[in-house]
Amino acid sequence: MVFLEKLKNFISMDVADENETKKASVIMRCTSLTLFFFFLIQVIILFATGYPRGAVVSIACMLGYLAAFVMTYQGYTVVTQHFIELLTLGWVAAFVAIMGWDCSYQHMIFSLMLFSILTSYQTIYYKGVFAFTLCLFRILLYFYIHTHDPYYDVSKSAMYLLNITNTFFAFLLFFIVAVLFSTDSMQMEEKLVKYNKKIEKLAKTDALTQLPNRRDALERIEKHLKRSRDTDFFLDIAIGDIDFFKKVNDTYGHEAGDAVLVQMANLFRNDMGEDGFVARWGGEEFLFVYTRVNGDEAAMKLNDLKKKITSTVFKYNTIEMKLSMTFGLQEYDFHSSIDDIVNAADEKLYIGKTQGRNQVVF
Repeated sequence: MVFLEKLKNFISMDVADENETKKASVIMRCTSLTLFFFFLIQVIILFATGYPRGAVVSIACMLGYLAAFVMTYQGYTVVTQHFIELLTLGWVAAFVAIMGWDCSYQHMIFSLMLFSILTSYQTIYYKGVFAFTLCLFRILLYFYIHTHDPYYDVSKSAMYLLNITNTFFAFLLFFIVAVLFSTDSMQMEEKLVKYNKKIEKLAKTDALTQLPNRRDALERIEKHLKRSRDTDFFLDIAIGDIDFFKKVNDTYGHEAGDAVLVQMANLFRNDMGEDGFVARWGGEEFLFVYTRVNGDEAAMKLNDLKKKITSTVFKYNTIEMKLSMTFGLQEYDFHSSIDDIVNAADEKLYIGKTQGRNQVVF
């Protein structure tokens, strides 16, 4: 495991030249190593099946890809790219002519095309011309081999082994190049998605209480109103205001007031459950939106919540506080606008404040 980690760090080492790119260099290193081992296996197969001259050519290709691997650390990215392209085209043509079409050396042209497109920073026109050239090169090879006999009359066993090896490594190289190129982009895209979600959450969440803010609350209500034709549609809106909250800030400081708001928010969130949601409306005001119960049931739930608030001891450091809350509740009448419903709830809250506080006005 330690060796593999060191190898990974060595292959992914950045280039010294600021004008060279790390990603292209890493792709070239992995391509060079993959083709190095490809030819190592070729040497074994060709020696074992009685084709020593082909094995000698394979050894020369191994040394060529080893040189390309070393060149990527010397700041010769563009030179290395073209060297790998020419070397690959050279041995593909040579081995197709020597061993024949059925050994599948020509498959490597597809991997070479992907390699060239993803490691080159040339224009799309240049890449298109190069891809067309590779296509033409493969077609010419096809016609050449069908008008000329291979240098070797390859045995079936050798042909099967070479076909399997060439096909496997062509797909392997295609996979490696594609993964190396796409990994950074996908990771960056994933980070961007997470960042956008974080920004969106911050834009819709009250920083102190972590409840939805006014903007998000209105958007949720608007979205819920689109279901108003459903038979199980309910919408009840209440505005709650903490009684004499200014005294908390004046007496104990704003940090104590913030602590109370956070504790209140947790109490509201737990009490609401699946019946709807609670939002920070502003200051010490909270918006309660019930989407699963009718007005009478919402009024009962608010009265129960009012009792919970008065029986709760709110704490800040060593300070303990007893508080109460007043609510104004309005049930949706299926024709008023959101502003009308909220304003109606706010008017009822005002009535509750003038009538002694610590009550639910419905």
